[in-house]
Amino acid sequence: MKLIDLASTPGCLRRSLSGALSFALGLSLSAEASTSGIVGFYNLPLPAGNSAWVCGLVTTDSYQGAAASVTADTDGLALVQFSSPGWTVNEFNLHYAEPQSGAAAGLAIDILSNTSDTLKLNSTPAAAGLSSGMVFIVRKHATLAGLLPDGAGLVPLADSVSIFSAAGVQSTYTWNNFSSRWINGFGQNANNTVIRPGQGMGFQVSSAITITLGKGEVCHVKTTATKVKVNGNSVNLVGPLNPLGGTTTLSGLGMTSSMGTFSDSIVTLAQGTLNPSGTYLSNGSNLINGFGQNANNTSLPAGASVVVNVGSTKNISLAPVTPSP
Repeated sequence: MKLIDLASTPGCLRRSLSGALSFALGLSLSAEASTSGIVGFYNLPLPAGNSAWVCGLVTTDSYQGAAASVTADTDGLALVQFSSPGWTVNEFNLHYAEPQSGAAAGLAIDILSNTSDTLKLNSTPAAAGLSSGMVFIVRKHATLAGLLPDGAGLVPLADSVSIFSAAGVQSTYTWNNFSSRWINGFGQNANNTVIRPGQGMGFQVSSAITITLGKGEVCHVKTTATKVKVNGNSVNLVGPLNPLGGTTTLSGLGMTSSMGTFSDSIVTLAQGTLNPSGTYLSNGSNLINGFGQNANNTSLPAGASVVVNVGSTKNISLAPVTPSP
């Protein structure tokens, strides 16, 4: 096993130790992280052509605490107040709050603004099941620049990363080596483009390349539950936040219980072409293939994204990571 040289690497890589775990030659452990537990990096081999993957890492916890109160603002959106957290007004301008219990446990809810002690969230209290006493974790969103701060070795202005919006609209981004930033199709700065936890990304590369995830601020392993909002009649690229293993299975994604029986589907993709390689339904307790056979143990490369099709917008669960040394 070849380890990455940590002495010359930026960001989270400098804070990692050299005890590597198994996935793609390099997740490392650190005692520095507090609530997220593991800080590290790993390599992801992209085949030539088109492929879809999920980053298994998140940013560090900016705050964790129990809500003193949850009320509704004049527009109905949630105001979540904490006891003397010591925040600066509007410091969470690219962040989300993740409740740790209730119906929305593990869901990244965008923070619209904050005062010195209160978050305004992009959800009503009832829709997300928010209540006083509930523990929240605040994190900065993963962004293109936070995840791939140096372009990851992709061919500048040629290879690309694609992200789908909630409406299923695809936006494509390339690395501009002249300005050292990500840009959209209009040449505008796209560094702060958000990639939500569990959200898949499409990569189009001219030649096979191995990229390193964890070189920027997105370098912490998320060990708590994760929910992902998937949109009805839209393209939803979704995958596990699990950089710790070489493979996973369909059932290992943890989605089965969230899927509508014989209605919602998971479609696996052939990496390199992104052609569908299989379609799977839930029968209420197991995933099944087109012949009605149990497909729970169908293998997937760890980090590979699948397409989740749902008839109406809902939150689906992803299995949490179980760390091991």
